[in-house]
Amino acid sequence: MLSSKALKRSLAPRGLAAWITVSILAAGQATASQSTPESADAPLGDLLSLLDQETELATRSGMNADFVPGMATILSGSDMLARGARTVWEALSLVPGISQGLEMTGERQILSRGVGFGYASGNIKVLLDGVSMNATLLATANPVLNIPIEQIERIEVIRGPGSSVHGEYAFAGVVNVITRQGDRTIHAQANERAAAGGGGIWHWSDPQRDLTASINLAGLAGNGGVHVSEDALFAIGEAGLSNAPGPSNEASRYLGAFADLRWRNTFASIKILDDDYGDHFGVNHFLPPSDDRLAAGQSYISAQIGQDLVLANSLDARIRLESLQYERTRDRLYVFPPSYFDAQPVYMDQDYRETRYLGAADLHWRGWDRHLLLLGVEASQVQVDRASWNWLNLPFEVPQSWLDTDLDRRILSLIVQDEIRASERVTVTAALRLDDYSDLGAFLTPRLATVWRIDEANILKLQYAQAFRPPTFYELEYPGRESIGAGEIATYELGYILKQPRWEGRLILFQSDLVDPIVFGDDDDGFINSADARLRGVELEYEVRLGPRVKVDANLSYVDTVSRDTDRPLPGGTDTLANLAVLWRPLDAWTAALQLRYVGDRSRPESDPRDSVSGYAMADLTLSYQRAGPGFFAHFGVKNLTDETVRYPDLPTGFGGVDLPYPDGYPRPGRHWWLSVGSRF
Repeated sequence: MLSSKALKRSLAPRGLAAWITVSILAAGQATASQSTPESADAPLGDLLSLLDQETELATRSGMNADFVPGMATILSGSDMLARGARTVWEALSLVPGISQGLEMTGERQILSRGVGFGYASGNIKVLLDGVSMNATLLATANPVLNIPIEQIERIEVIRGPGSSVHGEYAFAGVVNVITRQGDRTIHAQANERAAAGGGGIWHWSDPQRDLTASINLAGLAGNGGVHVSEDALFAIGEAGLSNAPGPSNEASRYLGAFADLRWRNTFASIKILDDDYGDHFGVNHFLPPSDDRLAAGQSYISAQIGQDLVLANSLDARIRLESLQYERTRDRLYVFPPSYFDAQPVYMDQDYRETRYLGAADLHWRGWDRHLLLLGVEASQVQVDRASWNWLNLPFEVPQSWLDTDLDRRILSLIVQDEIRASERVTVTAALRLDDYSDLGAFLTPRLATVWRIDEANILKLQYAQAFRPPTFYELEYPGRESIGAGEIATYELGYILKQPRWEGRLILFQSDLVDPIVFGDDDDGFINSADARLRGVELEYEVRLGPRVKVDANLSYVDTVSRDTDRPLPGGTDTLANLAVLWRPLDAWTAALQLRYVGDRSRPESDPRDSVSGYAMADLTLSYQRAGPGFFAHFGVKNLTDETVRYPDLPTGFGGVDLPYPDGYPRPGRHWWLSVGSRF
């Protein structure tokens, strides 16, 4: 039960946010009432329009997002920038059912429908321009989540299982981050938390040769942190050894370089991501010194080359070759404070690299009446190139290698998908994918979906889909682990879309059954297959244009998660998420956006006796200036406008079989400003 003090603190920011919302709506309605009939019917900018968009994410064939199996969400980069999202990670929190998490040393996490909490959690497939970025070490893709929105054209998201098309790690969702390629811009950005940088995009085309090329660059660096009153040393009676109270080490340095080339039907790309950061709250929940050091880093170098082929009137194909090199380093990562073992603090260096190669071919055949048949084959291999660590000031010896450098994994995958137009308004999609692993065996994942376009305004969807999540190299090699197998999920969905000229509504009901999900054990067991679980939930979305100058959109998610072993909710997630956005264009070049987000209380693991992590309601306010065509543009925003207290659930550390808690979870920044300015050519 909330105390009266806590209740007042919770209600105060919500009351202010509600007042701001009402004020903007009133202003928008007043503007609309003063408009002439001609202006009310004039075309609106994309930010205020209700757009039909296409995606290939669900079926690998271009299709209106309203007609794909399941519910697809497409986030426009321009729209996210106008709402104040600064990175891919922040933008994803605006998708129904998606919430954020944080690992103790600063790695970003995303949870879909309550699934994804835990160290080394990789339950969502992350693609960058269609190339899988989930590293086999941990199945995560932290550098992609830290890409600035200025580099992003759009983000496509599917909640729920996606393995029938995308294979491994498409367990609780699929995210495809699509970079900007058609712009010519330069920009600079800064924020109150001492981060600054900039970038540019250049696009060149030669229509006569059917040749296009683009380069997209951005770099950011900064330091800073959030105030920490106590760390785990306080909980075990060793406050004298702690660096708390003090700031977390959230130094950061990001570099993203994306080059794309297309000549006729041949395409090629190179992506370079380098993401370095401080050790935040400490690998064992011991607060590191506030020295603004870059203690950890992850980098990607990805290359892709492919060709689209037209083999006949009813037959086309795409072939592609990909390579991905992933590196993860730790440079004097703070592990233990002075006097914990000896007079000197203990640090760790770590060096890991893996390389993945993939060859794939997709064949689309329209030879049968009312059928679109997809036949796909993929062959990939991933191998560990190096895995070493070095401990400084540790009073006992440890092996130099922490992972078997002979590890490799070969996967052969076959995909069959048939899109059947049963009538002019009914489409049935049946898909089956076989993934054969050299170290784990074979997995078969089906999907069956029906989309019924009842009329121009009403769309009904039904879907059943399965997915799997293989153990990563880290999970297989973790000391003290038991035998571990793949986790599996099966989901039933019922969706409904109602479209009107000035508003749209979406409803989805779902139930998921999890079998043998992979989690970090409560005891000193390492990673284990935990008890089966069940998810049930509903997601609602609503978009409306209030006259020619105002758009409002909102979503509400509720999910009930239960472990079948304990009847307790799954840890880390919340049952309730909500977003409300109001975009107001008082003048053609100006847009004001208020983004409200509510996150409910988040559950802790069964072994943790503490109360749930308190929920929060947060408001972001953004003012944007941008004219159509070339010229100057600017975005200024205030994050966490009401200075709400925001904390994320702390992860179990597993040190010595003891969970060292971080009191009240990981604190996040209060109110702060940001600025992004530039020019389009």
